[in-house]
Amino acid sequence: MRIERMVASEWAFFASQIARSKQLLPFFETHSSARAIFKRNVKKNSGTAYVVYSGKAPVLFLVIETGQVTNLLSLETAKIRWSSVFLMIDQLAKQTFQPTITFILPRSLTLHLQEVFLAQGYKQTEPNVFIKTLEYHTGLVLGGGGARGAYQIGVWQALKELDIPIVLITGTSVGALNGALILQGEFEAAKTMWEEIETRKILAFPAGKTSSDTFGGMLSQVSAFTLNAIQSKGVSTKPLQALIHDTFSTEKMQQTTIDFYLVTTELPNMQERVIHFNECQMSQWQSWLLASASFFPAMAAAKIADRYYVDGGYRNNIPVDVAIQHGATECIIVDVKGPGITKPVKVPNDIPCMTLQTPWSMGAVLLFDGARSVQNIQLGYLETMKMIGQKYCGYWYTFDETVDSLTEFQRAFFAFMKETYQLTVWTSAEQQNKICRKMRKVYKDRVFTENIGLVLIELLAKSQTISAAKLYTIQEMIELLKNTGEMKADFVESIGMISIQEWLKKYYDDYFLLSDKQQLAGMISLLESNVQEKAQWLTFLLDKLPVQTLQLLMIEFIQTRSDKEWHKSSHMKS
Repeated sequence: MRIERMVASEWAFFASQIARSKQLLPFFETHSSARAIFKRNVKKNSGTAYVVYSGKAPVLFLVIETGQVTNLLSLETAKIRWSSVFLMIDQLAKQTFQPTITFILPRSLTLHLQEVFLAQGYKQTEPNVFIKTLEYHTGLVLGGGGARGAYQIGVWQALKELDIPIVLITGTSVGALNGALILQGEFEAAKTMWEEIETRKILAFPAGKTSSDTFGGMLSQVSAFTLNAIQSKGVSTKPLQALIHDTFSTEKMQQTTIDFYLVTTELPNMQERVIHFNECQMSQWQSWLLASASFFPAMAAAKIADRYYVDGGYRNNIPVDVAIQHGATECIIVDVKGPGITKPVKVPNDIPCMTLQTPWSMGAVLLFDGARSVQNIQLGYLETMKMIGQKYCGYWYTFDETVDSLTEFQRAFFAFMKETYQLTVWTSAEQQNKICRKMRKVYKDRVFTENIGLVLIELLAKSQTISAAKLYTIQEMIELLKNTGEMKADFVESIGMISIQEWLKKYYDDYFLLSDKQQLAGMISLLESNVQEKAQWLTFLLDKLPVQTLQLLMIEFIQTRSDKEWHKSSHMKS
């Protein structure tokens, strides 16, 4: 089953199903009252109304806020068991780590319903009040990904800030190294280590003579690395051994109360080995950390007691199964897109898993750079605060905005289109769905009426390579977009060392005629050469190329709106 938050603009899609639904518990006098109040919650965009799907079909509608369920509707045709209903509620509450789930009914329940609650682990504190204390044994699953592992340090920062206790860690490769850092508990020291990291502190190989801040320089660095790996049967990991020795304290490792399991791969049979770090011999624990992170053949294999071991990613790059086997009741999975095998794991229905995986590229795997680490740490922090803390909004970027402030901004944008070009975004539900569907393909996340303005701002920021490693307001982002013509920041300087794939993507965006960026530039040139017919052209383009046309109109909107108007909007928001 899948759970999704409902927004006001989607009401029409669900209206017929909700009209056929009935309340499962007597929160209200009648079913029609329950439906009307649910509609009110959705329409005011409170963020507390949810729909539960079985496959693609909605089966359950509920309202829950800070762990208290206040409305519960089910389709008459949906044959859903009480155990499944309560499981969904548990999972929803656990996504934000609520300590309890509470039901307060207006009157006493029947004996049968009381027994249902008791069977699902609830306690009846009053005749009409049922409370369940949620138990957490949270597993943190850290995937492999080399230099991209800095992202996991940002996740750790957010989890500390949100006061989410981790009792179990599983890690592969750099995830194992970061797991040990978390085990040691010194966040600032770990953050500083990543911020000052360089490839030479991890691997011993003769770097290319050229800098890596150009495409040719990056190729030179990769060529030097590859040649050395071939000649030496794996680049020497002596610098990494020294870093492990200098960073980790045996005394602190012995004092930890967190269970830690790392994954490595034994040669020559390529067998997965799971090491319970807390129980391994003290003389070997540093060697096991090295073994899990030895990405053979690029890196030399690690030798432990006459056997050789290499990167755990060859067998299990994201060890969620290890966390489940050792008692995790929920998992926070941090996937940093490293090379390796992701084992197919059937997660039990009663174990919610939250996966953190940035939509952004995070650089090369084996070339380490402190400046890039700073960016990735901040990305990990902000995206965890969005998903688990649910404090911010956005997909590609992170914004400190409310639904109301976004709606006000978008309303002003739509009014600009109407007043300037007599354009209406859509005139029918069919056209609205068509535009949202096309925008989803580009945006890669949910698009609905309330967030179209935000989506356009994010797409424009992305095309201008504005950094995602910062918390923004809409106005702050708009000021950056208004000044992009004056502020041509160097791509590498803005985010640190970039990978070959990122260089190729940049060249594609900047020079290939079919890239989104070049299509937008072409449309701007077309309209500049047809000023007198601009409104007609926009009407035509909005129907054929709605995503690019709306971006173009958003550019004009933010460039023509005065600072005075922005200040007025900000004052209204506050």
